[in-house]
Amino acid sequence: MNNTAIRDIRRTAIITASRDLFSQKGYHGTTMPDIAHAAGISTGLIYYIFPSKEDILLACCEDTANIHLNIFERTQNIGDPLKRFDAIVRELYTMLDRESKSLMIVYKDISTLQRETRQRILSMIKNLDNQFIALIQEGQQAGVFVADIPQLRVLAANVLGLGHMWALQKTWHFAPQITLEDYITAQLAYFHAQLLRETLR
Repeated sequence: MNNTAIRDIRRTAIITASRDLFSQKGYHGTTMPDIAHAAGISTGLIYYIFPSKEDILLACCEDTANIHLNIFERTQNIGDPLKRFDAIVRELYTMLDRESKSLMIVYKDISTLQRETRQRILSMIKNLDNQFIALIQEGQQAGVFVADIPQLRVLAANVLGLGHMWALQKTWHFAPQITLEDYITAQLAYFHAQLLRETLR
């Protein structure tokens, strides 16, 4: 195994250990030695890979954002923009349901991070918004979605934001009366009402 592969394995171990610790103890309650112990490597080696704990948190966010962006790539073969939109929302919300710990970390601690780090995390969220905007615009050009959607960026932000709401509130707000499937179905109906208004009159 070459040095690059070993470094990647260690990087993944650090991110995985950090994500668990941040969710259990909080970002500020977790130390670099805690992460080293959980990852099974030395503290010095962590600093070799990540200069600071903030860099680790940023890497956790980047990994999650990349996983979400991959959903758009995997669904490119779905020609119908509405069906692709539905498939993306369904997979994204299912993924957010599994990754609720990671989301809680960001919401709890983002305000305490340096401005540059906050901006980098925000740019990842806006990138996901832009993917939804591009998909909706594609649907508009194809005549599938209505052309006069007001505040398209707000609608795109709502798609991701409502997924976040499920992940953050599922255990104390929605369960047990509302399941993930109930939630996805209800939100898709809401989005369809915005995207297909002329066909619903």
